[in-house]
Amino acid sequence: MKNPLIITIGREYGSGGRQIGQALAARLGISYYDKEIISLAAKKSGLSDEFIANNEQRVRSGLIHSFAASATYQGGFFSGQYLPLAENIFISQAQVIRDIASKESAVIVGRCADYVLRDDPDALSVFVKADMPSKVDRAVKYYGIDADKAEDRIRKADKQRASYYNYYATATWGDVDNYDLVVDTGVLGVEGAVELIAKCIELRAAK
Repeated sequence: MKNPLIITIGREYGSGGRQIGQALAARLGISYYDKEIISLAAKKSGLSDEFIANNEQRVRSGLIHSFAASATYQGGFFSGQYLPLAENIFISQAQVIRDIASKESAVIVGRCADYVLRDDPDALSVFVKADMPSKVDRAVKYYGIDADKAEDRIRKADKQRASYYNYYATATWGDVDNYDLVVDTGVLGVEGAVELIAKCIELRAAK
């Protein structure tokens, strides 16, 4: 039986990572997961979708990180009753990501999926970036953000994503050494990025 194909996408705010993920999933005829992971994690943890959505990006400091990471990445289920809320949410989402990767081919956006699946030889990790003017244009056009506030919003969002990733992963968010492929939509655009990722998948399959 052929193993599931998993593409994980990390992305800078305004780079078009979500659009790329949706278009790539449609092109390949596979599932797409982004905010859907919130609902699945809610069922696993017993928390509400809204509660997880509002709290999933919280990052706490302290030694509890190593404990949470151990419980998550060794593949077992840890009840989390002694862990801070953010760690419980992360563990639930990591377990959902692993469940998806074991059962079906999919594109998974965000939530440290590349790190959660770092030992999966069939997972292709992609990071999507762009220059600031391109990200500002996208934030204004697609997210309705005021042009005067867009750059500040982008910097804050990327800082939050970096803090979240760097806290839970023993790696650095956006570091090219952490990904199989880094795509610049400021150069390629969304359609070009989809073409490049699809070609990369094709070449890997032909090895």
